[in-house]
Amino acid sequence: MAHVDSQLFVSVVIYQPALPQLAETLNSVLKSTLPCQISVVDNDPQSNLKSFFADFPQVQYSVNSQNLGFGKAHNQNIAKNAKNAGYVLILNPDVYFDQSLLTELLKRMEQDSSIGVCIPRICHPGGEIQRVNRRIARPIDYVINFLHNRFKLPFLSTPTYEKYLLADIDQTKPFQSPIISGCFMFFRRQAFAQVSGFDERFFLYLEDADLSRRVAALYKTVVFGDLVAFHHWSRGAYKNVHLFKLFVTNLLKYFNKWGWFYDSERAALNRSTGPYKMLG
Repeated sequence: MAHVDSQLFVSVVIYQPALPQLAETLNSVLKSTLPCQISVVDNDPQSNLKSFFADFPQVQYSVNSQNLGFGKAHNQNIAKNAKNAGYVLILNPDVYFDQSLLTELLKRMEQDSSIGVCIPRICHPGGEIQRVNRRIARPIDYVINFLHNRFKLPFLSTPTYEKYLLADIDQTKPFQSPIISGCFMFFRRQAFAQVSGFDERFFLYLEDADLSRRVAALYKTVVFGDLVAFHHWSRGAYKNVHLFKLFVTNLLKYFNKWGWFYDSERAALNRSTGPYKMLG
């Protein structure tokens, strides 16, 4: 595929994806009313998806010689292919949305230059809101979150934990949140570059929390809850031992970086969580 400059560059990183879901994601981008450049990077060096991508000639597809991890693969893809794009979308290969969504998000970003990254409301395919955007967590919040979701223990849902999950926020309206889910991160490219993108020490998991809080220290990080995208959320760390080990490894890296008991920015950034009033 020839290189084509566009206002929005869409970066997708895959590793042994579910092909029907990936097709759904690609079609969502390609049917968008906003012209986009889309590049898919395959982190599986043994992958053989050329026949699949033959049905998507508008998509740039490449295969890495080794699994670089989520953040590093996105960083390299953006550095190589998005030099002239004003905006960058980090998109999971299991997300789909209406054709007008990207146009509307870009319009809102253009109206408010103080927004560094945004995301629509993320829902399960059945319509239920996914609680993927959050306040910045304490170590105990991750422990409670794992036990609550893995073993379905309702007594663990304390008021403090529920506040971490933004239970006090009307998530059907626009609001600011310091943690934006990595499944759909619509960046002003300047903001992404200003914080040097993903911290490549995080191979998988927590890289989105680390990145979005660094952006939140400089820009608004907004959830446009009046807009929606749908996500086939697999929660692999709850089902796969290898992925769980990766999650724990990156959890340790995250709190070693930001602090286990004292995180100087956490309280301030969490206080910024609340309704967002659109300009214009």
